[in-house]
Amino acid sequence: MILSEIRSKYANYRFKKIRNLEVSVNNENNVIKASNSSPERFNANRKVQLKTLPTLLSIGKNVEYNVKSLKNNPNIPKTVVSKDFIKKFEKYALSMGIEGIGYTKVHPDLIFKDRAILFENAIVFTKEIDQFAVDNDFPQKQANDLKLYDEFGKKTNELVDYLRKNGFSAQASPPTVGFVTYPSLAQSAGLGWKGKSNLLITPELRPRQKISAIFTSIENLPINEYNEHSWMSDYCNNCGKCIRTCPRNAIVEKSAKFNVSGFIPELCKGCTDICTICMKECPFNKREYSHLKSRLEKNQLVNNKY
Repeated sequence: MILSEIRSKYANYRFKKIRNLEVSVNNENNVIKASNSSPERFNANRKVQLKTLPTLLSIGKNVEYNVKSLKNNPNIPKTVVSKDFIKKFEKYALSMGIEGIGYTKVHPDLIFKDRAILFENAIVFTKEIDQFAVDNDFPQKQANDLKLYDEFGKKTNELVDYLRKNGFSAQASPPTVGFVTYPSLAQSAGLGWKGKSNLLITPELRPRQKISAIFTSIENLPINEYNEHSWMSDYCNNCGKCIRTCPRNAIVEKSAKFNVSGFIPELCKGCTDICTICMKECPFNKREYSHLKSRLEKNQLVNNKY
């Protein structure tokens, strides 16, 4: 018990230092800061298993690198990219196991309070969480989840280095929380839609993905202004299964007690330990995207007749 408390305190001490390092980005020149409407970032004190401590420390090094390496940005960065380079960049990212890539401009409302980013131009990435890991509980579940965070963080840093080598400035935002609220950013990039559970839902990976981003000097990213996944909002409004199945009532509907429906990270077991119930029970985890879209459209046709 004493050893467990010591390792948890040490891990949380390290991550507190890293959070302070992230805040130091605010001191860079011409940064984009959060707005008055921006959300607070929830910093969890995780329960740490001894076997996961090396992975947690590696995750910490990833975060340290993406802040300390900002000095490696070119003094006069390129701001315009060719279509051929975008194709090469995407091919490189996909070869590393990245599943989804989207582009958007970051609205200040999406930046966490007390955080700042160097550029409003964002490249957003998704990486799959294995379905078995979502649907089952097993001894290695937390270790596997942290390993995915670690590997994805390393790949995001590698992609930043790739951009810098080609003359562009870049700032990594790691999959472990980062500088912005990811589901909304990924929705803005057209990758999917944010459900009531605050999970991004995409056609390819459904609710089973982690998200990271890169903020870059590239001004002409191929941004798609139209999001074809907005129909999911109607589906989620008629569903609410994540609300009913959350063991700690961390997902709420609008009521007299809560002014808006949403996600409460302070109550979420998955934010401090490991829990995937909202992913597991989401209909998009059980059925194909196209099937659920077709079913919603049929129901809407029937309802419109009466």
